Parts: sequence; C-alpha cells; structure tokens
Amino acid sequence: MIVHNAQKREPNGDQARFLVRYWGVRGSIATPGRDTVRYGGNTTCVEIVCDDARLIIDMGTGARLLGDALVRSGVARDHVATVLFSHFHSDHVIGFPFFAPLYDPQTRLTVYANADDHVASLEGLHAVTSFPLFPVEYDNLPAQIDIRAVEAGVPFQVGDATVKSCRIQHPGGALAFRIEHRGRAFVHASDLEHDDATDAELLALCQGADWVSYDAMFVEGHDYEPHRGWGHSTWQAALRLADAAQVGRVVLTHHAPNHDDRFMDGVARDVARARPGSLVAAEGLEIDLLAGTAVAPPGTYATDESK
Repeated sequence: MIVHNAQKREPNGDQARFLVRYWGVRGSIATPGRDTVRYGGNTTCVEIVCDDARLIIDMGTGARLLGDALVRSGVARDHVATVLFSHFHSDHVIGFPFFAPLYDPQTRLTVYANADDHVASLEGLHAVTSFPLFPVEYDNLPAQIDIRAVEAGVPFQVGDATVKSCRIQHPGGALAFRIEHRGRAFVHASDLEHDDATDAELLALCQGADWVSYDAMFVEGHDYEPHRGWGHSTWQAALRLADAAQVGRVVLTHHAPNHDDRFMDGVARDVARARPGSLVAAEGLEIDLLAGTAVAPPGTYATDESK
C-alpha cells in the first residue's frame, strides 16, 4: 500500500515550510492495479505548502486522497486553499467533485485558470459536476469557490508565495507554474511536448529553479515516436531542459498508463545515471525544499533515501 507522508504528519501552521507532495502521478487515465501499486495509478494532483498557504496543482483522481487527508487532519475546516489548473483535460479535473472539503460550507477555494481559456475553465468545472456525469450540480456545492484568471507571464501572490506561469505546447493549450517561496523555487510543467529547441518561455520559467517537475510520459525512440503530436514529453527532454536552465533537481511525472512499476524502475535507474539526483515521482513522494530532501514510499526507486 502506498504511504502518503501528509497522512502521517501536518506541521504547525506557523512553521516555516515549503513542501511539495504528490497525490497523483499518472497521465491520461487512472490505472489502479497490482502492476502500478508502487508508483501509483492516480492522475495528476500536486500539493504545495508554503508556510500556512496551501496550493494544489490540478485535481486528477489524486485529489480525492488529498481531500480525505485534509479532512482527517482537521486543516480543511475553515481553510483557504488555492487550486492552479494547468488545463481542463479530464485526467486533470476528474477528481474535483470527489474533493471532500467541497462539501463543507466553511471551505474557501480559490481557483486559478488560464485567462485565454477562462470560459472553458468555468464550463469544465460545471461539466464534471453535472448530470449525467455527477449527481451534485456545481451551483449546489457547499464550499465557497472563487474562480480567477491567470495571465501567463503575470506573477501573483498566494500568501507569501509568488506564482509565475507560462504557456506550454499541448493540444488545447496548458500552463506551467513556478512557485517561489523563502528563496527557493519549484516548477511544475505538465502537460507539454518538447520541440527540437527548448522553448524560450519555459526555459526562462525554469531558470535556476531548485526543483522542476516535468512531463516525461514517454521515452525517446520507439516509445515516443508513435505518440509524436500527442502533447507529451520524455525524460531525456526533461534533462536537457534542466541542464540548459541550470535546474537543481528534476522530478519526472505524468507517467503513461501502460508504464508499470517495473518499467518505471528502469526509467528511474536510467535517469539517476544520466543526471544524479533526478528522480521519478511516486504517490506519496514529499519534497522539502527548505531542507533539500526528498522522501518517497518504500519499494520505489524514486530517491536515494528509498533505495
């Protein structure tokens, strides 16, 4: 069973912290089963805690686990959380109606979505909470939800954290996000497809970041070529970007549905050899940017600490 660090502890709100937690690491569709139990089968959901501010990047099926953990820990009650949607493909939004704090009227949720696609973002949330897909209509959700537009390239504040963004190449468009806090920087770039040359805006967004979380759905060669144009990248492209942008460490995420635990072990070994310190995201992975540590669940080849 995958162990989520956030379920074991929740630091005091007044403690200085910059934590990144992975609740969903799979792309396209959830893949539960015995072949994905170590790295996880839930789709994209990344929690970022900056002192007493909580940000959530995307709400795939992993959002259900995060919401349940927040309710159990008691931090969801009368709590402000900020959701950053990279885009509204189903694997990044399907967990939204299963996010337990939505059903508490004391929950205040601020949702940021691409200004260029703001109408579609509203329609996307309404679609996943409407008949016949879901029994509770969006307008009947008890939580207070405030939807705001993100202007790519225009920074904004969430508590003491600064959020920056840029457009990335993906069918229908998507955003990558950079969160800066207490002199550290974390970038999440998914979903995107790399060009032969590194995208200048993404390179600038990643420049000097301590950690970059990158879409590495495929492996270059026979794995990637049949999927060229699908809007996803490779771990080799992730490392080239990291070197060009002088990134500290790389986390690979958005794993393909057919890449089982054994396959991901192989990717993790290859990545660690190619760029020591790089790792493959697994559900339950927690990165502490202030301490400079990364701890993954036992049984994965995700970090030095887990070997």
